Amino acid sequence: MTAGTPMTGRDTAAAFKGLLIGLVALAIVVLVTVKLTNDKFAGHEASAEQTH
Repeated sequence: MTAGTPMTGRDTAAAFKGLLIGLVALAIVVLVTVKLTNDKFAGHEASAEQTH
């Protein structure tokens, strides 16, 4: 499909910057979500053991 597409051009640098910024933003969103979820359920396991 795009075998003949060159990796140089006017918009190539902007495309790679956008890709990199998008990946960093996605990683930040995922890590913050995981941290907040872990913080919310940190005491969940201890309270479950006390009731059983």
